[in-house]
Amino acid sequence: MGRLIVEAVSGESRFVDVAGRLVVFVSVTRQEDGSPVLGLKTQHFRIAAPAGSLYGLAVDAVEEARWEGGQPESAGCYSVSIAFQADKNGGQREWIEGEFYPFAIQVRFTDAGSSKPHSGQTVVRIESLGK
Repeated sequence: MGRLIVEAVSGESRFVDVAGRLVVFVSVTRQEDGSPVLGLKTQHFRIAAPAGSLYGLAVDAVEEARWEGGQPESAGCYSVSIAFQADKNGGQREWIEGEFYPFAIQVRFTDAGSSKPHSGQTVVRIESLGK
């Protein structure tokens, strides 16, 4: 199994706030050589959280960042949006402004043409800056 180095910080911003989502900015690199892991999608990220067992949380969207300066090269860094799943009645819960939420974030994938899985995880605590 290939080990990944996964680091995360809050991606929340008062300037740009997406209602109903908490954003985490995640860097994913390979342990053996420090190279960035490119091309990850929503299905490669998993979360665990105390609030998730009560209210149902999910990785809602993943967007890969690119290096500045007009270069098309991906950075191996991702904005990961976490959202509450709709409840049984179709209602949507909201994040509480100013509340802190802990998350474990795991990245898992298998290279194309290989059966060798890669994985890594980290934890992060995020303050909700809006609803």
